[in-house]
Amino acid sequence: MSLKPSELKKDFPVFKEHPDLVYLDNAATAQKPLQVINAVEKFYREQNSNIGRGLYDLAEEATLKYREARKTVSEFVNANTDEIVFVRNSTEALNLVADSLEFEGDIVLSEMAHHSEQLPFRRRAERDHREISYLPTENGKISVEKAEQIIGPETGLVSLSHVSNVFGKENPVRDIVELARQNDAYIVLDGAQSVPSQEVDVKQLDVDFMVFSGHKMLGPTGIGALYGRKQLLEDMNPYQVGGGMIRSVRKEEVRWEEPPKKFEAGTPNIAGAVGLAEAVNYLTDLGMEEVETHEDELAQKIENGLNSLEGVETVTENSKSLVSFTASFAHPHDIAEVLNQENIAVRAGSHCAQPQMEELDISGTVRVSPYIYNTEEDVEKLIESVKKVKEVFS
Repeated sequence: MSLKPSELKKDFPVFKEHPDLVYLDNAATAQKPLQVINAVEKFYREQNSNIGRGLYDLAEEATLKYREARKTVSEFVNANTDEIVFVRNSTEALNLVADSLEFEGDIVLSEMAHHSEQLPFRRRAERDHREISYLPTENGKISVEKAEQIIGPETGLVSLSHVSNVFGKENPVRDIVELARQNDAYIVLDGAQSVPSQEVDVKQLDVDFMVFSGHKMLGPTGIGALYGRKQLLEDMNPYQVGGGMIRSVRKEEVRWEEPPKKFEAGTPNIAGAVGLAEAVNYLTDLGMEEVETHEDELAQKIENGLNSLEGVETVTENSKSLVSFTASFAHPHDIAEVLNQENIAVRAGSHCAQPQMEELDISGTVRVSPYIYNTEEDVEKLIESVKKVKEVFS
């Protein structure tokens, strides 16, 4: 079946409250369907308790809901249940890996990487006095040819984005993974932009770690996940320590729980995990192939429409899930403000990728990112409104 975005919109209360809203900032965060909102509300109304501690029925029910949520999320990316650690977001997950993973060798990042992907490993490099190299971008993707020159015997870890949050293009992950494996380097994948929009299989991708955020895939804010190979998680030291992640504490010795509990100190975001699982169920019912097709088709219509306007230039061609553009007649922030007056929500700026913007020699772009509830009418309104922007500033 093909998606029916006009029907799907009925599931999202924000569009009832704001019927004229054209929401095209989904790469930053997605709206939440009633199913997710109700699941979180039901937990707090009927099932609220701490987990893993109480011996009473309510605590056992909350613990079961949390375990079921982990199972649902793990199956969504084809991971084992004990390979999924719940965190606040992709940022926390990347900090966890950068802080806890023991490895030898230098670090390879990409120019396009989100700051949340770059900075944890840059801090690790500074702390350990390691060298950092950057994979360059060519037409919105990491260059495999350049990667072959950069990833070598001295490389200990490679981190890359699955789909760029600036260009909306899918990187050649399998090629980069093969290079990392040839040089015995760990591979970390930022799936924040890919997991909400396409079928992702961590076993097939053969990565050591992958991170993603719930709020970009219809789930609540404050919940995300780290996938890590079981053996690696077992060998890593915990990122944070406290209650809930220990087997025993004595004055002379502390013993940690097995993963994933070892990395979830304190009371977790139980309701967030329940909401994320409901978001996964919603997307699964739609079918991720349908989600991907719908996004790609809208992105292509947006790209074609923008490129038809004089003075407007998209930064790449054939983007998958989002389109970034610049205009000769106005700054990205000014464009976004005028579009806002037309009830169109887009993102403008560097998109937390300032090194990439420096390489492109631009201050930023306007980023348009559709999702499951966006329609062709939304695209048409966007294009007509960009024409109005040009009239305002010409």
